[in-house]
Amino acid sequence: MTGQFLFEKPRDPGSSETAIFPETSPRRYVTGMAALNIPAPENTGGDWHFWGIFDSPRFPDNLPLAGEGLEWNTNALFGDYGIHECSDSLRCRGISLPKGTRVYSANHYRAILDMLARSVSKGQVPRHLAISDWLDTDEHLKTFFRFLNRFFDRFSPSEQNFVSVWIESQSQPPRRE
Repeated sequence: MTGQFLFEKPRDPGSSETAIFPETSPRRYVTGMAALNIPAPENTGGDWHFWGIFDSPRFPDNLPLAGEGLEWNTNALFGDYGIHECSDSLRCRGISLPKGTRVYSANHYRAILDMLARSVSKGQVPRHLAISDWLDTDEHLKTFFRFLNRFFDRFSPSEQNFVSVWIESQSQPPRRE
């Protein structure tokens, strides 16, 4: 299916309200907080605000996309790592998609990597990214850092400094205020 497609908003079966769901592909996909709310194949924890994203009055404008032709494009850094087809998962949660529609999303590791890359590319340490909020086990955390290490050299030297500061912040206990 090409272009955008109509999407029936969930939870209101009597309504004729529809929204335009943007086209996705393995090179143009849902990422960020929205992707953290879509179950990932690796069974990482992710976030728990699924309906806050997909039943929001702002949907689909609140759906962050990354990839080809978009301002947020980390494909040069990460290639196709961590992109998965998730339309069946969305349908199982009550999202009505036209037959044959395929939706692609970042897995939780890629979504975090994308948010990290976006922040450091703007010269910022992403202090808002607390990966222990989304990755539930030590094994998930080790896997994430193994992937980050694999891609680390693809960041510019100044971005590597921001990433290093962020990594250090992930191992520090939260500050009490």
